[in-house]
Amino acid sequence: MSETREETKGTAASEAAQKTGGAVIFGRRWSDETIGFASALISAPCYSVSLFFMRSLTEYADVSSDWSLVIKEMTTVVCIAPFILIQYLRGRYRFPTATVVALLLGAGFMCQFVGARPHFWSYAAIGLALSTPLVQALQLIGTSAIGAFWLKEKVTKTKAAAILTLITAVALLGLSQAGDGTGEIAGRQMRIGFGLFCVFCAAFGYSSQMTMMRKALRDRTLDGNPDAVRTPTTLAMVTVTGVGALIFATCLALDRGVGAFVAPPAACWGLALGAGIANMIGFYFQIEGVRRIYASKSTLVAASQTIVLSALGIAFFGEPLNAAVVAGLTLVAVGVGLAGFSK
Repeated sequence: MSETREETKGTAASEAAQKTGGAVIFGRRWSDETIGFASALISAPCYSVSLFFMRSLTEYADVSSDWSLVIKEMTTVVCIAPFILIQYLRGRYRFPTATVVALLLGAGFMCQFVGARPHFWSYAAIGLALSTPLVQALQLIGTSAIGAFWLKEKVTKTKAAAILTLITAVALLGLSQAGDGTGEIAGRQMRIGFGLFCVFCAAFGYSSQMTMMRKALRDRTLDGNPDAVRTPTTLAMVTVTGVGALIFATCLALDRGVGAFVAPPAACWGLALGAGIANMIGFYFQIEGVRRIYASKSTLVAASQTIVLSALGIAFFGEPLNAAVVAGLTLVAVGVGLAGFSK
């Protein structure tokens, strides 16, 4: 009985420490919750820019989607891996437990093979403006469901309201963009069906990745060691993107041979590198957000990507601006605001 009480006290103390944690930024102490929410907000537009560049690459019919993805992921590996190696050689880099590394590898596989590849294919099948809100809506549901059952994260009334608001918003945006292409869609049912299948796969992959990352980044007692080292953000970045680079490079080599790595024109290199840099920045802030707030809440905030992507679609791809778009974007803003107040 006394041991149970001590464990309860220890858990309460740990939770209290997390709530009173945070960091001093610009001379003021900010809570972990605030830093996490702000980090998730920063990551969203970065990912939007990356997705825009990736969508632009689909205009080059001769360029393999695997090539675009491998260059995007390798950008992070090339930039971050040397830092890890130098810090390790200087004795200043500590690796977490084997279980954490396994979780990060699993997250990388789910994100890259199950999520990113089908997501990229959905661009060519149904377009950026339609695939993005659909992926976002399904990811919201998936992350909340997996987080509730596996990580025991609570779905509060405010969070549920935020989820419903954002699902409504992305549905409006998706329907608004698809409206003018009804005749074309009717004539390409196989293509649309394949695009929707890709959307489901991408949402499942991303939802699984988010919850696995949350588990790896927050739980220091996975191997029964309460003094286990905090999972470095740089290690999470290199592991997930490294898994993706390996998968896409293998698929590209098997499909088109080694020469395919250098075949694309210069314009494609610029787009792919731009996507990689934006993805690297977005991934850094996403990890900092997932480390501090619930995976489902981080996904809620990520839905704000829809605003940026809709604006880019209207400006660069001639997609319509109508009442449904305005209503959808307004609901996105409301949903993100609700996510900020949810616990």
